Amino acid sequence: MSLVLSAAQMRAVDAAAIGVLGVPGLVLMENAGRGVADIVARALPALRAAHIAVVCGAGQNGGDGFVVARHLANRGAYVHVYLALPREKISGDALVWFQVLEKMPGVSIEDGAAETDVATWYEWLQPAVVVVDAIFGTGVRDDVRGTPAAAIAAMNGVRALRVSVDLPSGIDADTGAAHGAAVVPDITATMACRKLGLVLDPDAFVGRVEIVDIGVAAAEGLLLTAARAQGPLCHWLEAESIGQLLPRRLPSAHKGTAGRVMLVAGSPGKTGAALLAALGALRGGAGLVTVASTRAGQIALDAKVVEAMTAVYTDGDDADATSFERLASVFPWMQAAAVGPGIPTGPGMQALVSRLAAELAVALVLDADALNLLGRDAASALRRAPAPRVLTPHPGEMARLMGMSTADVQKDRLGLARRLAAETGAVVVLKGARTVIAAANGTAYVNPAANPSLGTAGSGDVLTGLITGLLGQGMAALDAACAGVFVHGQAAEDAAKVLGTRRLLAGDLPEAIARVMEKQLSA
Repeated sequence: MSLVLSAAQMRAVDAAAIGVLGVPGLVLMENAGRGVADIVARALPALRAAHIAVVCGAGQNGGDGFVVARHLANRGAYVHVYLALPREKISGDALVWFQVLEKMPGVSIEDGAAETDVATWYEWLQPAVVVVDAIFGTGVRDDVRGTPAAAIAAMNGVRALRVSVDLPSGIDADTGAAHGAAVVPDITATMACRKLGLVLDPDAFVGRVEIVDIGVAAAEGLLLTAARAQGPLCHWLEAESIGQLLPRRLPSAHKGTAGRVMLVAGSPGKTGAALLAALGALRGGAGLVTVASTRAGQIALDAKVVEAMTAVYTDGDDADATSFERLASVFPWMQAAAVGPGIPTGPGMQALVSRLAAELAVALVLDADALNLLGRDAASALRRAPAPRVLTPHPGEMARLMGMSTADVQKDRLGLARRLAAETGAVVVLKGARTVIAAANGTAYVNPAANPSLGTAGSGDVLTGLITGLLGQGMAALDAACAGVFVHGQAAEDAAKVLGTRRLLAGDLPEAIARVMEKQLSA
């Protein structure tokens, strides 16, 4: 799992590299610019005599751009540097590299700081086969106007490979939102690690993200300390680290040792949700899965399930005063549980969900209507829990838990996931494109998957079952949530290759989960 930092955390890392490690800022800027030049060279092997435009600001990002320009010129490219901010504002390390660049033969420098005409900028940039964007990086704060806006519009209009340095100019480093005009790159070459603005918004136009080594990776521990001083860390989920988390079965394993789980799920008309959750748990490796439902729900489920067993917690259409005890008689045999997919929503069920959340002595996943029934009382119930809890809301359910609109949830997915985790002590899985997983201490993870094929009824039920199955196999709650979310997203990618993103059904996911997990375990 690789780091994803905020703008403040990245500034702290830079400051520690300079102030504690003693690496001069000039060296960091040199490493950054050379790394970007390497990325351009890989994307355009025929560099010699190629026309390349580098559009620079006056700050650190512009300084990186000056270094990029010098290295590309050294490799034989015809490099044209265009200043989008006043020359007199260039200072510090950026000024040193600008003064070097001024003396470089074969590099032309155009001061375009006063040019607000898009057509003029387009005329300047149109001959280039590569345009490097080095105006703002993480430094943008307000809406982009004037000359930078004209330069950005022209960059987006030319038929050239666009490479942004650190962050597309105009994109907020912490949210991915555009501050008015923003560059739409083919590649973003980001320094040291991903930034929050590159990963949180799946619709942000950031292109392919490549990480540039700025030469301080060996001092990771020191730099992490600097970053943590600015707030909890966020991580990007990756296949290699997920594969190391997944449970392995010993040759002597049997159904009783491979994970025993119970799903409190299903009711008449909603037994499909229970079935999908059961399949998710089974394909995730659980050895024994029992689905507990209403009496009528069990009858319907018995006609559908094959590998799972069923049980009853109420003879009526709603949970009753005996439901907890009926479930408790089975739970001693279980190692993890889930409640939510397809359950009734009456007052009896609300009382049962609250009691399960507060008292159940095994790890518990709460999803769907279990979350809706808890509502704003979630924190009071979950804070008393004797075992780990995992909450898996979609944005609408998160809105009800937090007492706000879905739109407000979508504006601050990371912040709200962290807040709910802190309030409840649970691991929070805020579903959606780029699902966010947050722990109570603020540590968070972002899943790469942004697959529209998961926007189909029942896909969340499969995820609930998968996470529960992993918990039943002994995984810690945070690890099970991260692994479940990652495998679920990869399963959608796997199934969509055959079925397409518009035709994928939730029922296609369990077998794909098995394929993905086998691949991860074999890697």
